[in-house]
Amino acid sequence: MNSAGTRGSTSAWSTAAVIVAIVVSGTVVAGFLNDPQSDAIAAPGCDEVVQPEDMQRINYAFVEDKRYADPTYGWFSETKATTMSDALLAALPNNVVVLPYSMFEPLRFVPFGSETTATGTISIDGAESELVVVVQQTDEPAGPYFAGYVDERRTLADGTVIDISEGENGGRARAHTSDGSLIDVSATGALTVEQLADIAATPGLRTR
Repeated sequence: MNSAGTRGSTSAWSTAAVIVAIVVSGTVVAGFLNDPQSDAIAAPGCDEVVQPEDMQRINYAFVEDKRYADPTYGWFSETKATTMSDALLAALPNNVVVLPYSMFEPLRFVPFGSETTATGTISIDGAESELVVVVQQTDEPAGPYFAGYVDERRTLADGTVIDISEGENGGRARAHTSDGSLIDVSATGALTVEQLADIAATPGLRTR
């Protein structure tokens, strides 16, 4: 992983627009990368498959919370944020350049309610990509595979389940770890889904 001090003006303005929108509204709405497919679908590693006709589109919103010491979410603190941010940077491939922001430190975990999020723009051989990592603690199991939204499910030796998906706008890897962490890693190109899965499996990103 490398860092850079210069950026193209177009990218800078587009990034600033996104960040300003988040800061002003305090709300981020997230969906899925792919539209559901119409045919019955099976996927590697999935025992239970929910077909597209059985689902409704899922969206969620969360509001920025700048407090690090929230007793409701005692697993997270400013020290934990630093540890997780360092682990994320170390997990990036060696040829990744992290591009600077003028408004905040890129890929630094900050609290958003029950979650912590790190965002930033990266570059690989001149190709830029927005990288977003969202982490939260959960007691819920991984649940069924959702057909049309997940391309593959992998189960690691320690019981961690990773769902992988890839669409026209990028890829996503969502790790449901054996110790109760939910780690969602997405990028708009540049990184492969294999690289996203490796990041999602990084032990230093876990809540415990």
